[in-house]
Amino acid sequence: MFKLSRRMQLIYDLLLPGKPVWDFCCDHGYMGLNAYESGLFPEVYFVDKVEHIIAQLKTRFENEYHRADSPAQAHFLAQQGEEIARPLRGSVVVAGVGAFTIFKIIQSLHEKGHLEAQRLILCPQRDEEKLLQFFAERSNFGYELSNEHYEVAERGRTRKLLIFDKN
Repeated sequence: MFKLSRRMQLIYDLLLPGKPVWDFCCDHGYMGLNAYESGLFPEVYFVDKVEHIIAQLKTRFENEYHRADSPAQAHFLAQQGEEIARPLRGSVVVAGVGAFTIFKIIQSLHEKGHLEAQRLILCPQRDEEKLLQFFAERSNFGYELSNEHYEVAERGRTRKLLIFDKN
């Protein structure tokens, strides 16, 4: 495993062991690759709408990380997060994008009945208050904001980690 940034390490530490991991807007896939390598998570899903990012990540995975004897499986989905057409369980991570993008993904998955995850770990680049308002206005949404609050200083900015657990 390689060293994660403080923010990615904190996200990794909040994943639910023994449950699948969904890494949305995964970019380089660092957090998901660490989850795969740890063997603590049965499935790791890498999701990004940019096809060449997923293709490069999959090639890198196959060349450097894949182990035939691993207890984990890796899945690579080159599509928009809101278009996922299967149930999401375990931990869902959406980080490194704006609150509106996170809102679109979460709302769409919920409306389709695919959002069954036990934990949502959300880390918007900006507008986290709007994301909190989204959840507050949807009390029947089925998720509750964790009492634990995390803020991470990174590259001159402070980012909040919003942790929601299923009721």
